[in-house]
Amino acid sequence: MFNYTALVIRDLDLKREMYTDSPEAGMSQRERRYSKLPGELSDHIERYVKSHRTYKTISRDGAADASTLVLTGRFIRLGRFKISVIVSLRDGASGQEVAYFRQTLWDVLDTTDTVSQLGREVADFIDRIQYK
Repeated sequence: MFNYTALVIRDLDLKREMYTDSPEAGMSQRERRYSKLPGELSDHIERYVKSHRTYKTISRDGAADASTLVLTGRFIRLGRFKISVIVSLRDGASGQEVAYFRQTLWDVLDTTDTVSQLGREVADFIDRIQYK
């Protein structure tokens, strides 16, 4: 397997229909927090991956080349009691999917704590993939 030295983390896609039916002005505080989840999750993933010191370069908006893995994904379920995501790692040069990760967290009471936990699980997945 090819050894990747850089990681580019893209925000996961979150469709607005998953958390609100209201226009921007009519959103509740909880709906506003949901709209910020992709950026918060990317921040947590970046922080945890940096703590593992597996990659020389980790960025949120860098250019991809042959030695770069690109993290992309999307939220598939989002609610008061459950968050589900699909994350894929793609080769920077070809765009081909290298690895796939799907995770569902249940009993979501505090969204901030849950996003941190989800970021840690994605970072652990990335770490395991690098050494397989």
